[in-house]
Amino acid sequence: MSHHHSSYLHKPENALRRAVELQSISQPDAALTLLHDILSSRRHKTWSPAYEQVMILYLDLCLKKNKSREAKDGLHQYRNLSQSQAPGSLEIVIRYLIDKAETKCKMAKESVEEEEEGGGGVA
Repeated sequence: MSHHHSSYLHKPENALRRAVELQSISQPDAALTLLHDILSSRRHKTWSPAYEQVMILYLDLCLKKNKSREAKDGLHQYRNLSQSQAPGSLEIVIRYLIDKAETKCKMAKESVEEEEEGGGGVA
């Protein structure tokens, strides 16, 4: 009976470490799945600061992969987990997402503007 995956589900710290490993070997989708499993697992309902880290890494991956539906789902799961024990944490996570998304938009806009400026001589 293989329980190596479920052992991550018991401890968010373990899942976080594993997700970082997966990311470092270019498996962001596997990392995303693992973090989503942790967030949606019904086994444990006790919030801990590690979940905030899990959520932040999860949102980073969602932004990198342009997975807005997954990001929204993760936020719903996290709200359920944190609202009674750490309502302030949800706010931190949402603010983080907004900052990140704004930075991403700004970078995209700048790269488009650079292309437009650079391509000015082609008529």
